[in-house]
Amino acid sequence: MLDESEFQNVSQAGQTWRYHDAGQGRPVVLIHGFPDTPGSYGNIARTLNRAGYRTIVPYLRGYHPDTLVPGRPYDLLRIAEDAVGLLEALDLQSAALVGHDWGATVVYGAAALAPGRVGGIVPIAIPHPSTLKPKNALQLLGILVLSRHFLYFQLPWAEAGTRRGDFRYIETLYRRWAPAWRGPERDAAVLRAKQAFARPGVLAGSIEYYRALSAKVDRRLMAPLTCRGLMVAGSKDFGGHLGPYKKSKALFGAGAELLVVPEAGHWPHREAESLFTDRLIHFLGELP
Repeated sequence: MLDESEFQNVSQAGQTWRYHDAGQGRPVVLIHGFPDTPGSYGNIARTLNRAGYRTIVPYLRGYHPDTLVPGRPYDLLRIAEDAVGLLEALDLQSAALVGHDWGATVVYGAAALAPGRVGGIVPIAIPHPSTLKPKNALQLLGILVLSRHFLYFQLPWAEAGTRRGDFRYIETLYRRWAPAWRGPERDAAVLRAKQAFARPGVLAGSIEYYRALSAKVDRRLMAPLTCRGLMVAGSKDFGGHLGPYKKSKALFGAGAELLVVPEAGHWPHREAESLFTDRLIHFLGELP
């Protein structure tokens, strides 16, 4: 994990980012998803530091009280702007972006919005949003079963229900999404998520990502991806349906690879951390 005492804040244009910054070299931004925290990138960040990269590991907006901005929406455009804003606040001309779950959606959007500042992206466990359109009723049913939390978080009592039983629902999601992942690293990730959501305003902020979803997507987020990509998927995630990832590869003008982690669920970068980190370092080394 990452030492919380080593995190720092940077603010610009009314927004504060809280992040961990370590190492020297070309910058790599590592963005977590739901239900997770920056701490899950601890080992990955240290390995990148030893390989000669600077790592910046931020909290998603809303996942730490310092990042909350009253009235700022959590729609796809705004959360993509968050990542671009962090690069600007840190005076980074360019960086590679790695993102898991919501973090993956963020890095797709940032690459579309600011192609000159994003040297490459590594989306984990989420294909490009434009490919997630079911072709028939059977595919729609499969998506609803696997992603029923999207519907749950629309309910007015979702926050109270998630808090119930010491955030028992968070445990449920980890078991449902990564049933084969067990051990102290997994348990520590669950505990960190619970601790984060217990802070004032954080659980409400994380749920707003789901409530802000709309079928209407800002056209700027659909701009061509000019950078290279490494998409990472668990072979058991989304019921093993890899079609959207294969479609996503065609959206990268500079080309993209797909790493499918055998037997992994929704946290392939954690369930096979060494495999993921080795492939990530190889990918980063090939970027212009």
